[in-house]
Amino acid sequence: MSAAATNAPHQRGTPEDKKKTPPKRINVAVNPETIQALEAVIEREGVSLTEAVRRLIGYGEVVYEAVKRDGAEVLLKTGDSTKQVIIL
Repeated sequence: MSAAATNAPHQRGTPEDKKKTPPKRINVAVNPETIQALEAVIEREGVSLTEAVRRLIGYGEVVYEAVKRDGAEVLLKTGDSTKQVIIL
C-alpha cells in the first residue's frame, strides 16, 4: 500500500449523498464526561450542540476505523513527546 493510500482520510460519502439523505433524529443518554467533552467543543469552537456531536463522532469514527479496520496505532505527539493511546 502506498504512503498516500495509508494517509488518505476515511470517506463517509460524497456531498451529493449527504444532500439526498435527510438527517435522522436520535435520543441518547450520555454520561457527565461526554457532556463535558461536548461543552468544551461548544465553547472552544463556538458551535451548536448538534455540530459538537457531529464533530466528536467524526473524530471518533476516524480513530475507530484506523484501529479496528486498519490495525493502526494511535499516537499523540506534542513537541518532542509522543504517547501511544490504547483503544480497546
